[in-house]
Amino acid sequence: GNPVNVDIAACTAAGVPVIHTPGRNADAVADLTLALMLMLLRRLPEATGFLRQPGGEAGDMGRMGMAHERFQGSELWGKTVGLVGAGAVGRRVIRRLLPVGARVLSPDPVLGAEEAALLGVEKSALNDLLARSDIVSLHAPVTESTRGMLDAAALGRMKDGAFIVNTARAALVEDAALADALRSGKLGGAALDVFAVEPPGADDPLLALPNVIATPHIAGNTHEVGAHQGAIVVDALEQLLTGRTPRHALNPETLARFRWTGDRAGSAEELATLARGPAPAVTDLQLGAQQAPSEGRPSPGGLLSRLTGRSRRQTTPAPSPAAPSAGDALGALTEILTRFTAAVAADPKMMAFAQGKDVTMRFTLRDTAQDFYLSFVDGDVEAGTGEPPRSANVHLKMNAAILDGIFTGKVNGMRAAMTGKLSFSGDTNKAMAFQRLQGDLGRLYQAARDAVGDPGDLTAIAEAPQPTTASAAPSNHLIQSKEPNVRDDIVKVVSDLYTKGHITPTGGNVSARTDEDPNEIWITPSAIFKGDLRPEMLVRVDLEGNVLSDNGYSASIERHMHCAIYRRRPDVDAVVHAHAPHAILMAMTGTPFLPISSEAAMLGDLPVVPFIGPGTPELGEAVAEALGQQGIAVLMQNHGLVVVGPSVRRAADWTDVVETTAYKLITCRLMGVAPATVPDDIVAEMRELGKMVG
Repeated sequence: GNPVNVDIAACTAAGVPVIHTPGRNADAVADLTLALMLMLLRRLPEATGFLRQPGGEAGDMGRMGMAHERFQGSELWGKTVGLVGAGAVGRRVIRRLLPVGARVLSPDPVLGAEEAALLGVEKSALNDLLARSDIVSLHAPVTESTRGMLDAAALGRMKDGAFIVNTARAALVEDAALADALRSGKLGGAALDVFAVEPPGADDPLLALPNVIATPHIAGNTHEVGAHQGAIVVDALEQLLTGRTPRHALNPETLARFRWTGDRAGSAEELATLARGPAPAVTDLQLGAQQAPSEGRPSPGGLLSRLTGRSRRQTTPAPSPAAPSAGDALGALTEILTRFTAAVAADPKMMAFAQGKDVTMRFTLRDTAQDFYLSFVDGDVEAGTGEPPRSANVHLKMNAAILDGIFTGKVNGMRAAMTGKLSFSGDTNKAMAFQRLQGDLGRLYQAARDAVGDPGDLTAIAEAPQPTTASAAPSNHLIQSKEPNVRDDIVKVVSDLYTKGHITPTGGNVSARTDEDPNEIWITPSAIFKGDLRPEMLVRVDLEGNVLSDNGYSASIERHMHCAIYRRRPDVDAVVHAHAPHAILMAMTGTPFLPISSEAAMLGDLPVVPFIGPGTPELGEAVAEALGQQGIAVLMQNHGLVVVGPSVRRAADWTDVVETTAYKLITCRLMGVAPATVPDDIVAEMRELGKMVG
């Protein structure tokens, strides 16, 4: 493609045409480019490594929940992809992106307006492309104008959380600026097939970043490339033999005097001039270093210092202060569990629950190596420390601090399971018993805790080391490089809901409790186009609806409804008010919400609130009252749908369930057919599960 190992000037002096094969690997590079985009969007490196992590147990539903929560990705459909370069590779990437519903931008000056329209590409200046693209993919050659084009300023113009894919040349991007943007979380991730020094050392700072996917310059390396290259060469030779001009001559001036026979030599003066110039390079990276020595990559030690603020030679860090003694906490916890299990075995409500049941739960505290059990079998209740007297059909594992937090109401059990802090395996239906008993178990645990006294900081108990194996998968998984920010979550969810048509350009609103204070929320602004929402547009309000931020945007008029829900429901961390058309139609026509799927069964009945003036406190109180203490969704007549959840994403998922179910129910009604529903016993089980995960 770029034969830098051939002395073009010497060949020209000797009258030798140099034919090359551009585009020979364009399909191969385009394939990998699309694959890298999907890997970034779906977080595949971390997801594929998850199941290979040491210590994972077969059947651990907590780990499945953790995977579902951690690895939720995004679709390529609907994304805006900016292609910097629309040559042979770029055009093949376009052909792969458009059928999946992506929007493609390109600033390529060679691409005319008419040709762009034929390709289905929107012409866009580079700065505009950076600001609008969810993914920026590089396919440009390295020239004086493109070298280092993505510097700190350019990367700063990109959307927060956007991705970069580079299968072209490393010199297009400034390494240090890229590393800073990835480390800070400005960029969500990068997929790199090219590096300034190839192969990069294992200690390359970019490889140390968890949100970087790296491949060793293999984009153009497929079995088929040789065949493509051969076809181009044969075509060029045929053109030469028939007196035509080859399409891919790097020195076409030689063709006018080209001959197949005779000696090839330049004049002595030409040879002397050529000898004073640069020699051919082995690779284009070497050529770039020859042409711009001052811009060459610094030594690994210097780069490490520049990227991390550390030199390769470091002094031994000062030892961390010794952790506080956990003996008192462990002793207090042991006494609490002894009293707690004795109280469970003697409690009348526990005995009533045990009637007709066969549930034995074993609890293992990972960090203290303690076990205790609760068993409810045919009206008998047994509880104690140690292993259960019979095989447990539910096994829960967590650290002591998580157990204490769940029983004292400070930790949400389902959220702990979804984040890997609690794992459970065994019979899922029987595991629901833990949720149904949690209130009474909390009462008994708190009484034991009060009698013994506060155990203190249970997190001071060191966690037992997890087993490792020599064959364990490497830990370079793609993860977020900064702590999750609820404002970013809101913006992503609003974009998804808008794309699906669940909220309109200016109708609908979403909120979530702030990361810092559960008594304050971030809410979408009023009368702002939902297709271009940014985190800085969100408005902060307290639970009385008072605006706390001063960013020039007005809070949604429905903030009173959101706040009324948060005041009544401390378990709710996010609220979605959607204008989903079929859900609205269902409420307007009196169509009942039926359990036609397991997901719909989890939601239970959906109450309908009569029409009340939008934005009024009265509407807010009515919706909060209709939700009650365990409801997930409420329909508002002629107004929309309100859904709550423990996270913005969960609330959005439930919104999709309601709207999809409503569409099916309305369709059945139009067909005059009564829809089949899930059996009653399954509905009861799913409803209990819905209360747990809602």
